[in-house]
Amino acid sequence: MRVAVEHVVVPKDGERVSGDAAYVRACEDGALFAVIDGLGHGERAAAASGVALEALAEAPERDDVRALVDRVHARLRGTRGAAGMICRLRGGRLQGCGVGNVELASQGTRVQWLQSPGILGASLGKVRIFDAQLAPGDRLVLFSDGVSPRFDLSLFRGMKAAEACRALMSRHRRSHDDSTVLIADIEP
Repeated sequence: MRVAVEHVVVPKDGERVSGDAAYVRACEDGALFAVIDGLGHGERAAAASGVALEALAEAPERDDVRALVDRVHARLRGTRGAAGMICRLRGGRLQGCGVGNVELASQGTRVQWLQSPGILGASLGKVRIFDAQLAPGDRLVLFSDGVSPRFDLSLFRGMKAAEACRALMSRHRRSHDDSTVLIADIEP
C-alpha cells in the first residue's frame, strides 16, 4: 500500500519564519509523517520545531510511535517545547500519537484518537497511542491549531493532496498563528 503525502506551512501574519513544521519520510514498509507546532511563534518556536524534525530524521526506521514520541520529547528538553502529531504507516496499519493541540481528521476509515496531555520537551502526561487499519482511498489530515477544525473533508473529495492542502489553508487558516496542514492519501 502506498501513501502520497503533501503539506503546506504558513507563518503567522507579520512573521518571517513559522514555528510549525511538517515531516515526511518514506520507509521501506510505509511512511512516517508528523506535524510539529513549536510553542508560540517566531524564531524560538521555529528552533524548537527544528529540533523535533532532527530527532525524527535521526530515528531508526524500526522505531514505533512510542519510541518516536519519547525521542522527540527528550530532544526538546531545554527548548520552548512543542505540540505534535506523529504517525507511522506500516503495511496499511496506522499508529499515531497526538500531544497537545495538533489534530487529525480522517475520511474513509474512521480513525479514533485521544489527545495526549502535555508539552513535548516539558511535561508529558499519559501517552495515548492510537491504531487503525487503513484502506485504499482513505485520507488523513493532520493540522496545527493555526487551522480551524471546522471544515468538512467531503468538500475536498476528488482534489489531489497538494490542491486540498492549499484549499484548506486558504479557507480555514487563522492568520494570528502559524498554520500547517498535512494530507496523507492512501493509494491502491
